[in-house]
Amino acid sequence: MFRRSYFLRAASYSIVVAAVMAMRGPAHAQERGQNLKGKFDAVSRSIVLDGSAVTSAGNLQMNVTNFGFLGSLPKSSYPMADSPSAQWPAGSGVEYLYAAGLWIGAEVDGVPSVSTSYPEMEFYPTDSPVDIIYKTSEGSKGGRNYPANPDDDGDGRINEDWLNGRDDDRDGLIDEDFAAIGKLMYSCWFTDDQPVARRVWPNHAPLNIKVRQETYQWSEESSYNSVGVHYDIGNEGGRFLQNVYFGIYADLDAGPRNYPTYFKDDLIGSWSGTWCAPIGGGVEMPERISTLYVYDNDGDGGKTQGYFGVVLLGTQMVMSDGTAERLQESPAAIRIFAGLLPYERGGEPINDFQRYELLSRSVFQPNTDQPNDYKALMSVGPFFLGPGQSIALDIAYTAGKGLDEFLDNAAYMKLIYNGTWVDKDKNRNTGVNGRESIFIGDEGSAKDGIYPDPCNSQEKVKVAVRDTIWINADCFEETELWNYPDCFKGSMYFRDFQTGINGRESRINWITSETPPPPNMRAVVGDGVVGLIWDNLSEITPDPITLKKDFEGYQVWRADEWHRPSGTTIASGPSDDLWHLLDSRDLMNDVEPNIDLEKPWADGGFQYEPLQQVEGKALLLKAFEENLYYDPFGKVPCPPGVTEAECDTLEALARWNLGYDGGRQYYRYVDHDVKNGIPYFYSVIAYEPLYSNGKPKGMGRADTPYANFVYAMPRSEAQEAEDFAEKAVYVVPNPVTREAMAPWTFQPNNADPSGEKAEFRNLPKCPNTVRIFTVAGDLVQILRHNGSAGNGTLAWNLVSRNGQTVTSGVYLFSVEPDDGRFPRFVGKFVVIR
Repeated sequence: MFRRSYFLRAASYSIVVAAVMAMRGPAHAQERGQNLKGKFDAVSRSIVLDGSAVTSAGNLQMNVTNFGFLGSLPKSSYPMADSPSAQWPAGSGVEYLYAAGLWIGAEVDGVPSVSTSYPEMEFYPTDSPVDIIYKTSEGSKGGRNYPANPDDDGDGRINEDWLNGRDDDRDGLIDEDFAAIGKLMYSCWFTDDQPVARRVWPNHAPLNIKVRQETYQWSEESSYNSVGVHYDIGNEGGRFLQNVYFGIYADLDAGPRNYPTYFKDDLIGSWSGTWCAPIGGGVEMPERISTLYVYDNDGDGGKTQGYFGVVLLGTQMVMSDGTAERLQESPAAIRIFAGLLPYERGGEPINDFQRYELLSRSVFQPNTDQPNDYKALMSVGPFFLGPGQSIALDIAYTAGKGLDEFLDNAAYMKLIYNGTWVDKDKNRNTGVNGRESIFIGDEGSAKDGIYPDPCNSQEKVKVAVRDTIWINADCFEETELWNYPDCFKGSMYFRDFQTGINGRESRINWITSETPPPPNMRAVVGDGVVGLIWDNLSEITPDPITLKKDFEGYQVWRADEWHRPSGTTIASGPSDDLWHLLDSRDLMNDVEPNIDLEKPWADGGFQYEPLQQVEGKALLLKAFEENLYYDPFGKVPCPPGVTEAECDTLEALARWNLGYDGGRQYYRYVDHDVKNGIPYFYSVIAYEPLYSNGKPKGMGRADTPYANFVYAMPRSEAQEAEDFAEKAVYVVPNPVTREAMAPWTFQPNNADPSGEKAEFRNLPKCPNTVRIFTVAGDLVQILRHNGSAGNGTLAWNLVSRNGQTVTSGVYLFSVEPDDGRFPRFVGKFVVIR
């Protein structure tokens, strides 16, 4: 029934330079795009352009692509343009980004070269349908991470089969041992040396770079205003890349996307320093951050109150054994561009020499004081990247109401990025007394010695060449942060700021204590009813830091009156104000509501036994248990006549009965208070108890409904041939008026230009052709409907086959079933404009 992860396929679209250059770039870029348009029309790629990968688990919603940039290019001709670009708050229609892309520059044999993902798209995945975007979350099968045992497949290797749809460790399994991070994670990869890049950009000189991109989002209010981004940037070629710089180029636009020129009155700023990250209970943790942000100059009458921007979190050299050495955490340059000026006068670059100069030249432009349409670049470097080496770049996109809240959220993301320290080598003698870093002796240390802890008065220790000792390499930073005067530390001690304590010598980034993960869930719609089914993932998944199961109960939420505001889609979901609580169940431990979670569904509870309609279920379940008993790590073959989804559920039930990993039990909730044709969103989230003296005393932290929602629209059932009645087929509403359609009218977008609909209901249970005519007999539209699976509703957007919205009048419709057991018949309805 449920799968660990799924991929987001993309339709094939042409990469047309004219569309790319319509991104409000310089005039010379637009002219070049028009001149090359014919060359680009023939380039077709299977890349994710449909806006299906949206960071929808939080209050900051961004569109993710698999070719190097984030954002949806609002108001462009791309299908993703209707999705959130960087919308905050979620569902508000207020955007802060057109697109932001990765730049990588380096010197090869002394010659600079730069690969960019925006505005020139030089990064692409391969043509393989496997190389798309994958989605997962903490608690998913195969996604364990430190501090828990991260060796999911028991082969002695750690997170060696990262989430990309391929068998990276060549063990016959796919994506069975990776690190799942956050409540929503997207994973993909791309390179700068795909043939399409040279065809699109003939002057492109690839660096033979491969980039693994992962985005992370959490759904608690403390962190849901941010999106973390991890890039693993590897040198796949045989050349040595010197003076390597990474950059994030952002076309920052703040304002409601339905304002025609909302992007023209922005201001850009940057901030670097130490800021106090609020961690709860009034306690604050000082964190070093560097940010680049945008805000609207006049606030658009109170609609655009946010500050949004990029936070540089850090860079690390990734070693062959999976360890990482911290590099830089401060930017090398911050550049700001506006208007159509030439490069020499502060305009945007047009070639690799100019791009590399921007990345590498240490220039920090001051905050702007005149509103305009701005782009900006933040870079970090230089680094050396030899063949086969890789460097990790970690950033976050963050939003907040006002500068202080923006910096609060930015500092909190730095806290999450810093993660936790673990005893990875299982040696209690390493990572002690604040010494977290291994030092290998050289000639200098053998002769003169080194300070193992530079922050105290210990004497130097001589270390022979190639001998190793553990040292406190970050003591100055620890001391500086501990002594930072502006943060309230409460009952924290200096050891809370130290690394290398109690045998924990290794930093694990992007780990934070959080509420139980939301369960896997699906909705089943019927005639005037919506049913929800979910599993017990929330109950059996331990906290990422404490490794304790801290589940207390489930809440069922519903969102009504969603009309698809500008910049939102079904994938991005509703705004916060549309959600309301339907029901709640929890453990019987005197914590409210104290309503038994495990009470059977038939008796008014949540617990539910799925697949009751499957013939021979008991025998099938027993067979699955027997297979798993003798092969616990194997996959039970799916028998004939049983669907893959049913087999997944049978295996999960069998594993639960046997007490094996991957076992599940299930819950159900049925909502009868719904109307056919009306859109609804549902969410099932988990919460944890609040402890007092070691005992649960109340409701603690809870997820927000963003963490886990599904879309559902109840519909009429298709009629069976034996009981078919022509008079039962009708149009709703009738007459069709704007007032009658209002409850289900959507704001128009590229894919749905009218936003309106009328519904034909109770159609035959088979494929059907519905033709619509004027009373004069003119054919207006032809619609196809397949009711074979039981759906008896067909929606029509009131647009004719000529692309025009229909006018007032009486209309006839004919229904022509493909199944000869049903008759052909005619009906009528009225449209009043």
